Amino acid sequence: MSTVGRKAKNTTAPVTANTSAFERAASTAGLTASKGKGAVKHQYQAGIASGASLKFTGSVDIDEECRVTEPESHRWDYGLGLQRNGESEFAVWVEPHPASSTGEIAKIIAKLDWLERKLERPEFKDLEALTRRAAQAGVFRFHWLAMTGDIRIRPGSREAAVLSKRGLRLPTRYLALS
Repeated sequence: MSTVGRKAKNTTAPVTANTSAFERAASTAGLTASKGKGAVKHQYQAGIASGASLKFTGSVDIDEECRVTEPESHRWDYGLGLQRNGESEFAVWVEPHPASSTGEIAKIIAKLDWLERKLERPEFKDLEALTRRAAQAGVFRFHWLAMTGDIRIRPGSREAAVLSKRGLRLPTRYLALS
């Protein structure tokens, strides 16, 4: 059993010489990594794509991993490892969540607060470094995926400013990472 929560799927990646930096960082944090987007629920995988120059190097369902040990917490859902044309890997975090009312912003911020606290923990230092590397690569670190329902948060609104201040873009139906 992982030190963070229960073990997940049988798509786990054993740590070997050809294991990605993201998978190694996840393992160090006590999380079970999957190859590519394998940890992302099938219903969301189609909503997350990478450009031709990017490949997915691993993924974690941090929500599921922490469900048992933190059942009342507002947990973020997924971490994704990415690599651009042989450059250093980086990590981004994706939260599939409705955006049908501006009231959802408080929930997303609570989930982001939870994730940021996780990334500050010593065992998460490698994942945190990969997350910082995303910003250095010019890629947003945190993404709100709103694949269903209306999106009520509008550009230029007070709510959009709140999200931007926290490093989040507006929710989107489709996440195209490049």
